[in-house]
Amino acid sequence: MDAVYLNPRYLEKVARCPVCESAESLVAYGVMEHVSVMRCRCGVFYCDKRLTAEGLAAYWKDYLGNEHNADETERALRRRMYLVDFDYIKQFLWDKSKILDVGCADGLFLDLFAARGHVCCGVEFGHSAARAAAQRYPVWEGYFPELNIPPDHDLIIFRGVLQYLQKPRLFFQKAVSLLRQGGLIFITAQPNMDSYCHRLYQNKFRLRLTPCDCVGFSPKSLSGEFALLGCRLVGEKFFYEETPYADPERDIAAVCRALRRRRSGSAIVDLSPPFWGNMMTLVFQKQPDADAS
Repeated sequence: MDAVYLNPRYLEKVARCPVCESAESLVAYGVMEHVSVMRCRCGVFYCDKRLTAEGLAAYWKDYLGNEHNADETERALRRRMYLVDFDYIKQFLWDKSKILDVGCADGLFLDLFAARGHVCCGVEFGHSAARAAAQRYPVWEGYFPELNIPPDHDLIIFRGVLQYLQKPRLFFQKAVSLLRQGGLIFITAQPNMDSYCHRLYQNKFRLRLTPCDCVGFSPKSLSGEFALLGCRLVGEKFFYEETPYADPERDIAAVCRALRRRRSGSAIVDLSPPFWGNMMTLVFQKQPDADAS
């Protein structure tokens, strides 16, 4: 899928932070030819070029087959990671919770909730993925902020989604509006731009930004965004050793090699390994007066 976001016809310039709309961001580092990652004073990182509407349509047209399910090994690892994520969030749920998964792909993560008796539905932008999930769940296909979805959900999931959002606040506002009072936002499998590896590796961070996954958050920046919408952070986790990706001895050795190169003034050539803090899992709860905020 790299061919889509490396094709100049599909790219547009980003002059302002896609979250706070400030024009005072600074270049953090170059990420590929003619594309830089910017850091805004609000704490958000973003690419200064992103996919146009035409590019987004081309990228997501068959994301399920071309990317999400293209590598069977990666798919198996992801399914094991689903279990880790679910095992964490289940402590916040009660019987027959009403679940909405935004960016539900083929619905495999929702399967874990449905198997425990929860009421599940999804949102998906990619057509092939939406069709696959719709075989088992009600699915709204399209651009989440514009969809007519009934409210009063107990849990709304953003799993590995936020980095793709060109207008994040519209998604955050929509999600909070669809929650019942006391309902939860579950953000997981989300790259952490405040992680040690991102600060060390920068453009060699394995989860780096591109013109497609074009926005990067930290726990602090996301907490600030949801606080504006009347939501409080009630859960925070940084999975590593629990995950199927971890190999502590190998990963520590790789980070040490990168650190030695950085200290000697040499460029880091290898991508960052899985590591503590790379990925964040956050749970926000809608407070009683959120709709009035």
